[in-house]
Amino acid sequence: MKHSPRKRQQEIVRFNQLVQRSIRQMRNELGLSQRELAAKMSSSVDQSTVSNWESGKTDMTSAQLLDIFMIFGKDLVSLYFRFLSDKPSDCPDKQNEEEES
Repeated sequence: MKHSPRKRQQEIVRFNQLVQRSIRQMRNELGLSQRELAAKMSSSVDQSTVSNWESGKTDMTSAQLLDIFMIFGKDLVSLYFRFLSDKPSDCPDKQNEEEES
């Protein structure tokens, strides 16, 4: 393991806070209320659920997180999971550069 349990917990808290702020910010940028965002979700949630996500009272599933980012037209992987592209085989741009050399 690269990190101690305490360090991992700190990173989880930091990530959750980033997600909470991002959801609120994207929702406000589009002028959506929490109720309107809830209505756009592919799974059935209500306004209080969105409020709880934004305030950090409850966690959302990965599917709900992906759904929210898709609603806003954002690429969740490039925003939060850049480490998935660290391997040259996972990064098309790096592959193309290597092939052209």
